[in-house]
Amino acid sequence: MREIRIASKIISTLTRDRMQYPGRLLVDAFAMIARCGILLLLYSRVFQLNGGTIGGITFNVAAWSMFFYFSFSVFRLRDISKAIMQDVRSGNVETLFNKPISYLLYRVWWQIGMGLFSFVAITIVGVVVLVLIVGLPTTMTTTIFILTIIPVFLGATMLSLAIYSIIGLLAFWIEEITPIFWIVDKAVMMLGGSFLPFALFPDFMKKLTVYSPFGASQFMTHAVYDSWAEQWVFMLGAQAVWTIALSLLAWTMFMKARQKVSVNGG
Repeated sequence: MREIRIASKIISTLTRDRMQYPGRLLVDAFAMIARCGILLLLYSRVFQLNGGTIGGITFNVAAWSMFFYFSFSVFRLRDISKAIMQDVRSGNVETLFNKPISYLLYRVWWQIGMGLFSFVAITIVGVVVLVLIVGLPTTMTTTIFILTIIPVFLGATMLSLAIYSIIGLLAFWIEEITPIFWIVDKAVMMLGGSFLPFALFPDFMKKLTVYSPFGASQFMTHAVYDSWAEQWVFMLGAQAVWTIALSLLAWTMFMKARQKVSVNGG
């Protein structure tokens, strides 16, 4: 119960701070326009040149799929790995280990609080803009989509935090984790459908997306496709399995790291 109160305090404090000093919001909004906006303009032209349909999907379906990826990226959950690395390098981790909340959970709640305001604000505005410009695909008006979009988003959040926490915790054993972060981040980007919608993937990449944790961390981009009505049970299940497995791995690494700090740091 105490940890819940602390988590709520961390998130609410950081959210209020972001609202009072919206510099990060402006940076994230500009990045969203520069990446997602320009990309959608290019795709709209490509779809027009191909008669409005490519690989059996229309532009509005592709647009919403890519928007969900870029919107989720504004949450900046991947930054937890860099935060952990900086704590280890600076030695601040020894102080944080003595907090009344687990260090790993503290970093998770802190990262959520840091990105929540920008994510919510940009997502709301982006949804309104896309509805007005490209409209809603029929798949987004179905009962299945409405009932599953929140669970798949929560699953993506937990899985992303687990993946990037593991990378961050490697800093207790590896001085420089940036190359590993780049590899994993690019895998998430490619398999998540950032620059190429999932429906246009070749078969081997579709399998990698569905069966790997990197693709599973972006399954909300699949919810706009017709296939979601048949695959949502499997995808939510796969997402849950990966989340549990990688969360256990992250917790095991954290306990090992704590022992390492206790032995080396006294």
